[in-house]
Amino acid sequence: MICTTAAVIVASSRISHEGESHLVEKSEAILSRLEAVRSYVASQGGLKASIEKAIEDHPDGNLSKESKMAILKQVPIFAAMKVGAEGAEKEGYTFRIFSGEPRNSDNRATQEEMDILKKFEADPKLEELTATTDNHVIVYRPVRLSSSQGCMNCHGSPSQSPWKNGKDILGYPMEDWSDGKLHGGFAVISSKDKVKAAATDATMYIVLVAVGLSIVAMGLAFVVLNRPMKALSGIAVKLKETGTSVAQASSEISKSSQDLSSAATTAAASIEQTTSATEEMSSMIKLNAGHTNEARSLAETAQVKARHGKDEVEKLILSMDDIAKSSKKIEEIISVIDDIAFQTNLLALNAAVEAARAGEQGKGFAVVAEAVRALAQRSATSAKEIATLIEDSVHKIESGHEVVQASGTMLNEIVVQIEKLTALNIEISTASTEQSQGVSSINMSINELDRVTQNNASAAGECASAAEELAQRSQQMDSMVQELISVVEGRKAA
Repeated sequence: MICTTAAVIVASSRISHEGESHLVEKSEAILSRLEAVRSYVASQGGLKASIEKAIEDHPDGNLSKESKMAILKQVPIFAAMKVGAEGAEKEGYTFRIFSGEPRNSDNRATQEEMDILKKFEADPKLEELTATTDNHVIVYRPVRLSSSQGCMNCHGSPSQSPWKNGKDILGYPMEDWSDGKLHGGFAVISSKDKVKAAATDATMYIVLVAVGLSIVAMGLAFVVLNRPMKALSGIAVKLKETGTSVAQASSEISKSSQDLSSAATTAAASIEQTTSATEEMSSMIKLNAGHTNEARSLAETAQVKARHGKDEVEKLILSMDDIAKSSKKIEEIISVIDDIAFQTNLLALNAAVEAARAGEQGKGFAVVAEAVRALAQRSATSAKEIATLIEDSVHKIESGHEVVQASGTMLNEIVVQIEKLTALNIEISTASTEQSQGVSSINMSINELDRVTQNNASAAGECASAAEELAQRSQQMDSMVQELISVVEGRKAA
């Protein structure tokens, strides 16, 4: 039946295609004949003579119907139209001339024909178009104005009017069109009824022959295939049993694969959480290492500055020691000055006594001695004041020296503590770096484990899908085997 159906379809399509090709060739022959008629009528030159005779016979421009017909018979396109229309019904086609600007409203183009004209106008080299519908084959050719065929006598410049009024010989307004303008088109419309009838006849013939051959073949098949069918039935039963076993095994594999896929998916989720936690811990360790390095740098800087401060304090202690020594020397010098003032005062007293003894001659010396005595007393007073100030300064310097000594001791302790802190920071920084490297290694291992787990989950999913597909195939095979058994045993499938 399949072969018969295919043969019917192929034969029908082939006959329809060849029939349509024949109709196209026939239409092309008709159109070529019409173009030959146009060329032949134009070559006779009768149009010009007919126009001149009409002007001579009807100088007023009022042509009779007979005169107009005589002129039209010499127009190439009119002759082609007449030839195309004659015998159309007998030969099984319809001839049509159409235009977007016709003088005869019966020849006005339809929307489909206007689309055809647009295609011809868009491509001046296009000489033919073919359209096929359910019932017709249509072949189109363009009609262009040609001065060599006398078209300009009616459609050319109004200034060339034979009546000098812008109208052609038949009294129509001249359009002032140019040579070669697309004016319209010829269409040969052929019916596909005969083609369809031929395809139907061929189809019926093929069906009848196929039915007869099928009956004979079925009889022979029953005789020849009866015994093999029984053997085939036994094989089909065994095949069904095998298919059932395969389906059961596939179901078990699918269930196991699904369980494995679920477990792998759960493990992958846990690993992803672990990965996230270790990555966060790694970030904190790296941040801690950065802070430790910064603290280490600050501690080293503080250590340098503390040592520098210690050195400056030691210099200050030395300077204060020098000041204390200088103060003691100043005290000694002031003591000497005080002794000198005391001796000077005694000498002044002695001089005053001697001046008093001298009487009038000693008065001047007495005045000088008094002045010296006063200066000596003032020097002694100033020396005592300076000594007091120096002593006070010495006490303060000694107090400052003790404070500076204490500061130096504290700075020494600070330097020692900073050195210990620097050492601890170095150890912490080293440990943080090693810890960061260790966590990075753990991350790499976890990522690798995650990748393997994901692959296992994917593989388990694929295995489950394959097992399910195998089970479905087994069920399909079981169904097909059941149908085969039914066919072999001559029963309807359940």
